[in-house]
Amino acid sequence: MTTPPGVDRLLPQVLDALRQVRPEPRTPQPDATFQQLGLDSLDRLALAVALEQATGLAVTDQVLADAAGPADLARRLHGTDTDRSTPVDQQQCTTDLPSPGSGWLDPGASAGPGTRLWHQAQIAADAVVGADCTLGKGAFVGPGSRIGDRVKIGNGANLFGAVVGDESMICPGALLLEDPAPRATTPDGHRKGPDDWTGHHATIGPGATVGAGALIAPGVTVGAHALVALGSVVLRDVPAHGLVIGNPARQVGWVCRCGQTLDAAFRCPVCGRAHHRDGGTLTEEQASPQE
Repeated sequence: MTTPPGVDRLLPQVLDALRQVRPEPRTPQPDATFQQLGLDSLDRLALAVALEQATGLAVTDQVLADAAGPADLARRLHGTDTDRSTPVDQQQCTTDLPSPGSGWLDPGASAGPGTRLWHQAQIAADAVVGADCTLGKGAFVGPGSRIGDRVKIGNGANLFGAVVGDESMICPGALLLEDPAPRATTPDGHRKGPDDWTGHHATIGPGATVGAGALIAPGVTVGAHALVALGSVVLRDVPAHGLVIGNPARQVGWVCRCGQTLDAAFRCPVCGRAHHRDGGTLTEEQASPQE
């Protein structure tokens, strides 16, 4: 365990790390808040990594989430246990969030009862995750996202402003994007902020699956119980029960709510559910499945 130096020595190191994350012509004010300095949750995470590399100290999730600004971060680091081997359960906004790992629930975020965050999973400010969800290691749910109940989000998946229906599955490494015209700066050369662009969130219908490593473009809707094959790049809407694959993704069939591919008569060969097709729309018939 590295012994933290005094606050007077830590503060310049915090400011140096901050300049690595956010190069600005002006020196950041130590007493400014991270919000005033324009740092979002990902910037703060990058700050923690830069500071750990520079000092050898462990910036715990708890310290990083609670710190209001650079000076406060230095004070908290000076007074904290910096043992890297100690996991931290981040439960900022609920009192009953069972986290088997060291997930990170930002201030202003919320997660329903029974939702579990594994190591390094993060729910950002202004994101809402429903009940009985699971977020795998390193999963990120970005600001403005709205996640339903009983959703599974796999390791390393990134959801930026997405709307995800109940009982959907976002597999490991999937990307749900929201910026249709991504640029680092405005036309006059200033770093883009939240007010400089308009998000177009991806929408995932109830019971749908986005396969491992798939990419959903901004503004795209994936219909209920649809299945996006692994590695696909989805640039246009997918109908309910649609099966799409490829780059760019194309529809190659239809799937049942149980995930199996339907036969030529639109019946599931596994559970027996029947479906009716009307043009490009498929609906499930209200018949009892096979026992």
